[in-house]
Amino acid sequence: MNPSGIITGLQWMSDARSRFTADPAASIVFAHIGKLDHHGLQRLIKVVETSCDANGDTGTVRKRLINVVVEGLENLHRHPSDDARASVIALLVCDHCRYRFATGNAVPAAIAAQLNLRLDIVNQMDDAELKEQYLKVLSNSSRTGNGGAGLGLFTMARRCERPITVRTTPIDGTDVYFGLELSIARN
Repeated sequence: MNPSGIITGLQWMSDARSRFTADPAASIVFAHIGKLDHHGLQRLIKVVETSCDANGDTGTVRKRLINVVVEGLENLHRHPSDDARASVIALLVCDHCRYRFATGNAVPAAIAAQLNLRLDIVNQMDDAELKEQYLKVLSNSSRTGNGGAGLGLFTMARRCERPITVRTTPIDGTDVYFGLELSIARN
């Protein structure tokens, strides 16, 4: 991995943290930088559960939040290439109205372009269209070894406020830093 990917990830985390905590009522639930293994993923999910309990979130909010966070963290655990794992970031912030969740990692520019296009389409869908596409993808057996059928994007979109924000930053001639930002309403 080009060290620029790691530096870009750290900058991206700093920027997201500043924006997400601009409201004095906002608090960081977790901030993760670097490789995310299965144990780390499980630990972060427990932190989310503890936060939901401490904040008195309803069962619906808790379920939506955990579904979105699991999908986002699974993407960071399963999909980065070995040399891009050090560039992974994940941030979850809570305020009175919502949870804000950001993920990011270095990816080849072509993959970022494909994901960006998919998310543009997902962001334009209404709830009925999202559900229909989700069920269509769920019934399709053509998945990659790491999942990769796009089901996670539909799962996140169905459970968060839209639009899902995509941010990309060029790293070098072949890779970009690809980040998602999502919000989950608390009421």
